[in-house]
Amino acid sequence: MKNTIKPICFSSAVLISGFLAIASSCGGEQTTGKEGLAMKEEQKVVKVIHDIPYRDGESESWRLDLAAPENFGEEIRPAIVIIHGGGWRAGSKQNMVYRNLLIHYAFQGYVTLSVEYRFDQEAAFPACVEDVKCAVRWLRAHAGQYSVDPDRIGAYGHSAGAHLALMLAMCPPSAGLEGDGGWDEYSSMVNAVAGGSTPTQIGARHSDWGKPEWWPIGYISEDVPPMLLIHGVDDPIVKVELVDDFVEKLKAAGARDLTYIREEGAHHGIAYDQKLDITQPAMDAFFARTLRPGGEQE
Repeated sequence: MKNTIKPICFSSAVLISGFLAIASSCGGEQTTGKEGLAMKEEQKVVKVIHDIPYRDGESESWRLDLAAPENFGEEIRPAIVIIHGGGWRAGSKQNMVYRNLLIHYAFQGYVTLSVEYRFDQEAAFPACVEDVKCAVRWLRAHAGQYSVDPDRIGAYGHSAGAHLALMLAMCPPSAGLEGDGGWDEYSSMVNAVAGGSTPTQIGARHSDWGKPEWWPIGYISEDVPPMLLIHGVDDPIVKVELVDDFVEKLKAAGARDLTYIREEGAHHGIAYDQKLDITQPAMDAFFARTLRPGGEQE
């Protein structure tokens, strides 16, 4: 499967959250507004390819956007897979929050992907898990083409997207959720994961999706990769007690690299459009530590 779409290059100006963020040659700080990312960048070019198919088939959901730094191809880089939320029944990679992150992390030296997946009304849950797993296998299959280190792939998601991101980190091929999308010789598991407002286990709103193997809680182990969880204590949608329980179980199992930011006064929008002054630096530092952008390898 060969992509023929030409890259779109953003030289010194990128449209972010309805504002024009200028990456000036003298490195001045630019802000995208109260709820946007603040970025301090030297002049850079980010190359973006839209709507790459990550598997064969008729579904329009099997598409991803990919962004990379301007010197794309000159060095092997880590990658971050970004997964939108929306209750597994809505949402889009075109949401400005996820478009922001796609560009933000490409500026920082990562190859970034923003992935679409089938909603429950198109293909019954947990087909969405199969789709994002296929996207990671596609990435590893094309690691050489896109200058990606297949051993330094991370994932971030918010809400339903965080559930899917954690499944990429915790759910092994033996679980039977790889799907039929191809690239079967490659692993679908990521090497680091961050999640905001993460549904770690089934709640009352989705009691018909109650199989533990469909949720991160079903894969508690000391062998989970580095993980950052961010949650608002006042989240009315994903109760913080469920995440507290998940974290305690991971600690009891011996998880070696687990960070939990449990923010008082925050709601479901944390790490999305709320408390970004706290959560964005934490995410940036987490991925820098675990994925090591800039070409350095262990």
